Order: sequence, then C-alpha cells, then structure tokens
Amino acid sequence: MEKAELDKISGWFAGRLPDGWFLGAPSVTTDDKQILVVGVVSDPQLGEGASPEEKAGAEAGRIARFREGTRGWRIEIAREAERQFKLPVTWGATSGGTTTTFTPGGSGRGEGGGESEEAKKVMIAARRRAMRAWGRRFAFGGPPAWRRGPWASPGNWRRGPGAGGADFQNF
Repeated sequence: MEKAELDKISGWFAGRLPDGWFLGAPSVTTDDKQILVVGVVSDPQLGEGASPEEKAGAEAGRIARFREGTRGWRIEIAREAERQFKLPVTWGATSGGTTTTFTPGGSGRGEGGGESEEAKKVMIAARRRAMRAWGRRFAFGGPPAWRRGPWASPGNWRRGPGAGGADFQNF
C-alpha cells in the first residue's frame, strides 16, 4: 500500500475516533488484507510491591474494560472504514507491557458475498423446510386458539348489525 493511502487512513482514524479513548494518536498500520488500529490505554494503578503476574492481570483487565466499553462504537467506526477503504479493521489496545488485538478481520459485514455456493444452498434449504413446516401447522385454520371466538363459525361474521339473523353478506 502506498504511503499516501496509509496517511489518509491514519488521518481518518485520528479524526474519527472519540477523544479520550487512547493516550495519544493510535498506531494505524495496513497490509493487503486488513487495517490494524492499536492504541495505548492508561496503565492500572497498583501498589508498590506488585508482582509481574499481578501487573499483567491488571493490564489485561484494563484492556478488557476498554474492549467492552467501546464495542458498539468500534463496530460502527469499523463498518464506516470498511465501506470507505474496502479493508476489514482489526482493533487492539496496549496497556503497560501487554498488547492485545481483537476482532480480527473486521466487523463481519464485509462486502463481496463471502458466502460460498454451498452455504447459500444450505440457507435456501433451511428456509424451504421452515416454510413447509409453517404450511403444515396452519393448513387447517391455524392453532386451536385462533378457531375459537365469534369468527369460529362461517356464518356469524357475515351477519351485520341489525341483520336479524338473515344470512347475507355485508359489503
């Protein structure tokens, strides 16, 4: 990918991301298959004698909190970027010495009909089975609850007000 295009993508993300998500501008890199956006989130505050395992766990927890708290916005921004740049977006976060990437390959809404022919055939067959089951269930008037009430017998609903029991249709 050309440097001009990478600068355009980096600038778009720098302008599009809400303030306060990351400490500074995120690192935006691309290859032929995806856009990788990794930002630095704040380090957790730990006491003086914290072990390396405790620090790693706290950093992973901070990244998980960021991931869950921004999920809806990240999906929306990734979809916009995928429409504009035709590349899926992968997100990541760094806290202290821990870096985690998530949503590899983007939002799952990529264009281009990623379904194979076999997957389409399976979906069509499932829809046909569902329609046949629906037809069997409702072929004789629907569930019993639908068959009770004033509309149950064919003549009652045709009699209009003041018809006096005459059997004619009101149109």
